[in-house]
Amino acid sequence: MAIKDLAISYNGGVNADTALCMAVKMCKKYDAMLTGIYVSAPVHFEGKIERWISSDTLNDLQAAEDKLAGSIRETFFARIAEAGHEGEVEWLQERGRPTEVLTRRSRFFDLMLMGQQSSIDGKKAHIRAEEIVTRSGKPIVIVPNGYVCRDITEYAVVAWDGRRAAARALMDAMQILETKRRLDVVTVANDPAEAETDAVEGATIVRHLQRHGIDARRIVLQTTREGKGKALLEYCREHKPDVLVTGAYGHSRLREDLFGGVTRHIMQEMNVPVFVSH
Repeated sequence: MAIKDLAISYNGGVNADTALCMAVKMCKKYDAMLTGIYVSAPVHFEGKIERWISSDTLNDLQAAEDKLAGSIRETFFARIAEAGHEGEVEWLQERGRPTEVLTRRSRFFDLMLMGQQSSIDGKKAHIRAEEIVTRSGKPIVIVPNGYVCRDITEYAVVAWDGRRAAARALMDAMQILETKRRLDVVTVANDPAEAETDAVEGATIVRHLQRHGIDARRIVLQTTREGKGKALLEYCREHKPDVLVTGAYGHSRLREDLFGGVTRHIMQEMNVPVFVSH
């Protein structure tokens, strides 16, 4: 099924603008509709503090938040116009817990884009991309901090270890991968014996992709002292793909949170846009 309905979590920050640039380029390529989504957290104070704040003060604070939301909407459409995009565009604004709202909203689109830890004026955003992708049932694309938006080169990298998460990510990304000029299926091995096994399994998945008309090739890397995630990102830094496709949390969430892991490293240190699904 072709991509026809894209969404972007947009808050007017620099990184949100970079994600929007990428979203516009994807919409032009796929002739897709674009929907901007802004979620404003409700004005709320914990514990006894709220009892001492007058309703007028609360109303003033909410009015300020509504004014900010209106400004962000204007910025969104200004960026769209600057990019020369003439496709169909919508804007959705909702009040609530940002991660929960974006999780629910993402289910109604082919794909949602967002900036990595996107924030306004340097303040950390209360949005966890990891929670969105593990709870929504849909893939998302995360654009890294400091990424410079560029034209699509039709080249992608897939992180492959033969496990469920990798297979799910590959399936979810096929609507993108089938349009690529080049695709590297990259496996990171711990030792030569594992590398030999991975090469055989990698050849099998490459043949599968070739049957879909994709010019795929297998790449087996040796892990670095810093781990498999570091090796994957170094490969991406050198070869500069449009996107890295990866599965989220091959192990349990608890194990990932306690001991790090490939997924967590990629989500924190990404240097290219990451297509991630669970």
